[in-house]
Amino acid sequence: MVLRSMRFYLGGILLLGFLGLASIVKADSLSIVYTSAQDQTDVVSAGFSSVVFTGFVVNNTDAAITFQLTDVLGPPSSFYVASLVTGIGFPGITLAGGESTPVFDLATVAINPFDPSLVYPGVVSFNLDAIALPTGGLITESADTVRVVTGVPEAATLQLSVIALLAGFLAMRVRLRRQRIS
Repeated sequence: MVLRSMRFYLGGILLLGFLGLASIVKADSLSIVYTSAQDQTDVVSAGFSSVVFTGFVVNNTDAAITFQLTDVLGPPSSFYVASLVTGIGFPGITLAGGESTPVFDLATVAINPFDPSLVYPGVVSFNLDAIALPTGGLITESADTVRVVTGVPEAATLQLSVIALLAGFLAMRVRLRRQRIS
């Protein structure tokens, strides 16, 4: 009988412990929700091009939250990027509890024009972070990528095209010479 009551006692303590931990582990107080893909592709050429990430931010709490969006970008991604602009910069905005922003441009990435010194295809990876104001603490983050490809023909393709044209020209010349002989 004592053993059975001891099991119930330990089981109750274990259950209360799990309930206590569950209340500590909460969802992020802000959510960044995308209406565009978080993984996009951009074809670079002679001029600058832009990739836009659209979406909205939701306050998942009952309290107001003041925040701004920042980006974290580093090499080798930064070599492909001319600029990265976030949609909510300093001084930030305040969302009331349960409120969300309208759909807007969360981040706009301007990609450098074609650069033969860079390896294509390349990848730009960055994190979009929601930072609490004025403390600067990280509220939530999301990972975004842009696959950078080139529309400029590669040297091998250009060389093969020239060789094919020369072969066609020589074939026509041989054909014309055979027609003259016969």
